[in-house]
Amino acid sequence: MAKQVVAVLFGGRSVEHEVSVISGHQAMDALEVAGYDLLPVFIDKEGVWFAGKGLYNLKQYGVPGFRPDALRDVHRVFLAPDPSIRQFVLHPNGAKGFFYKPPMLWADVFFPVIHGAFGEDGSLQGLFEMADVPYAGCGVFASAAGMDKIRQKELYARAGLPALECVFTHRNAWKTDPTAFVREVEAKFGYPVIVKPATLGSSIGIGRAADSRQFTEAMQVALTFDERVLVERALTGFQEVNCSVIGPQYKASVCEMPKLEGELLSFDAKYKSGAGVKGGGAKGAGGAKMMSKGGMASLNRQIPAPISDELTKQVQDYAVRAFSALNGQGIARIDFLRDSDGHVYVNEINTMPGSLSFYLWEASGLPFDKLVRMLVDEAVKRHETKRQTQYSLDVNLLGAR
Repeated sequence: MAKQVVAVLFGGRSVEHEVSVISGHQAMDALEVAGYDLLPVFIDKEGVWFAGKGLYNLKQYGVPGFRPDALRDVHRVFLAPDPSIRQFVLHPNGAKGFFYKPPMLWADVFFPVIHGAFGEDGSLQGLFEMADVPYAGCGVFASAAGMDKIRQKELYARAGLPALECVFTHRNAWKTDPTAFVREVEAKFGYPVIVKPATLGSSIGIGRAADSRQFTEAMQVALTFDERVLVERALTGFQEVNCSVIGPQYKASVCEMPKLEGELLSFDAKYKSGAGVKGGGAKGAGGAKMMSKGGMASLNRQIPAPISDELTKQVQDYAVRAFSALNGQGIARIDFLRDSDGHVYVNEINTMPGSLSFYLWEASGLPFDKLVRMLVDEAVKRHETKRQTQYSLDVNLLGAR
């Protein structure tokens, strides 16, 4: 019986591009151990797609001037939304010579490992839906809602989950009258406050402001990365606790507690602390070693989190309810804040978490290769279930009367 081919998509048009490249290679390591054939699909920062075996080599992405199209077995392609086209379409500008015959590139399952815009926000998932292909992870709605920190809070409130109140504004409104928003924030929260782009992850563009000058500076930074920005009161003396969930038969992992450096967990702390290609990573069920390659797996953290059993169960319950509130599927990591008074708040959800949160599942007794197999199997099952739905009617409203 032929192996299933899994197309792993990574990179993308996002400020989290490099993080995705690392996470994508971690996923490919695990999928290879799990026994799948791989079709790496790299999307560059301009949104150009490339597919081919030669893309499965993390070191080359750090080489200045790296050109994937220079690799002989790599092809410039795109995925057509037409479901009758069961192969990647070769881009007309990607020809490698008149006598070169490219292979038929296709996959049984699509496995996106793209963080942020154009990958985690529902746009890529919409393309998969149009093309009628099985894909791992959340669907269109959960992906879109999971990227939007403002709308998340509305869903959490409806589900009875605690989340910090926020106010938000749009880039145009800020340019028109920044003073009005400053006054609104000061009247609502005072200082200090946290300023966040509405649809970014990895702590990019987030700032803490202790006065109006710092607030204005933080707003200017956040609005370069997003059209909308939200503001919350800043907690002092807080702890961050994270938990991963898989579903739709929802199950929560052990909890972790990242070690903060200062008031915020920065991008550098998440991805540059101990990052890079390094051995001693995850092992598959058969004992084959997989390289951790840094990413979120290299973050300085405590697993399990040094919290009480009661608090652990509360966080796990909140995590499952938060993922369910979005109708989440596949995997997610939900981040929580615990203030000095012991109150726990849902901070945000990551529907395509860095490193796929494999380190939390390994600590929960689920090896990385088994985790990705579960995600692939769930993708196939969901696709088969969806195909039982009728999307058209056999009527002729346009015919002659």
